[in-house]
Amino acid sequence: MAFLLLAIAAQFTAKGQTAASSVSQTIYANVAMGKMATASSSDNADHAAMYAIDGNPNTRFSSGYDDNQWLSVDMGKAYLLNNVTITWEKSYGKDFNILFSNNGTFTDLYIDSIHIRNHLLSGNSVAGIDTIQLKAGTVARYIRMQGVHRATSNGYSIWEMQVFGATSAAGLFPVSVTGFTATAENTTSLLEWITITEFSNAGFTIERSNDAINFTAIGWINGRNAGSVTSHYSFTDKQAFTGKNYYRLRQTWVDGKTGYSPVIVVNLGGNASVNTYPVPVRDHLVVEYKGTAGETISIALFNASGFPVYNNRQDVQTGQQTMIINRTATMTPGEYFLSISSANNKTYTGKIVLQ
Repeated sequence: MAFLLLAIAAQFTAKGQTAASSVSQTIYANVAMGKMATASSSDNADHAAMYAIDGNPNTRFSSGYDDNQWLSVDMGKAYLLNNVTITWEKSYGKDFNILFSNNGTFTDLYIDSIHIRNHLLSGNSVAGIDTIQLKAGTVARYIRMQGVHRATSNGYSIWEMQVFGATSAAGLFPVSVTGFTATAENTTSLLEWITITEFSNAGFTIERSNDAINFTAIGWINGRNAGSVTSHYSFTDKQAFTGKNYYRLRQTWVDGKTGYSPVIVVNLGGNASVNTYPVPVRDHLVVEYKGTAGETISIALFNASGFPVYNNRQDVQTGQQTMIINRTATMTPGEYFLSISSANNKTYTGKIVLQ
């Protein structure tokens, strides 16, 4: 069973050049204004999604009166993002998530998401302005404000949502990589990554380490140089170590300069494995977890918007624990992500389909 441990968005930095020096020269602008906005609902026609990104401080978006509501913006192409600024009306979000995506699912870049909790603003017509700093290297085309809990009995009301992305040449990296993942498949590691922009790319050297310090080249893949067209890459490490394997990509430009991705890790072997059925799920999901008796595991099920529809903690009684997640009214048909983590640093993430 696959163990997906880490997914990242990365901008490659040339050897000898720091990421900080690149970012300091980058000009950011509101790349969401006037783009395509959609929402889970609106309380009336005058409060449609488009009014949150029209640049007019006197128009606003307002959702239906429910916690699980969202506002999404398609910026037309992927940008290197810096921050999100939300100007809230008095019906603001007490708890909400900022989600990102490059394919519109909002699950492909979930690790880059920002979670805001126990938020407190005023009750004025302009309750407050949030400037939310994003994780370094966040590259995305789609962005979503996903409500978790409202501050009032009304919906979520936003005067303006601004998304600041790189528009200067210094911020437009020749190779932008996102979704770099390592997945354990029995005794092998499957590495996958996506390029959003790709120019003058000779290719990628795949490097592996067992201590996250000393890396050895284990493979090479030629660059496709597809411009701004999304390209998918994969590499299978058939000689992976038992235990922790650390991976990074060394990207080489055609002029010989090189840059590195951040390091990701996957754990092969051990006692943990996960089996889920039926496929697809109708009334309930059965989860079989093989681990260590006495360990505590956390189980969560997220919908495609990143909204948790199930959370639980359980002590493993025997070597294999069988758990049943009964379907509820909030579990509508579609794709979901099951996440299981334990204190033993074992993490499982898998896709579940509800019919």
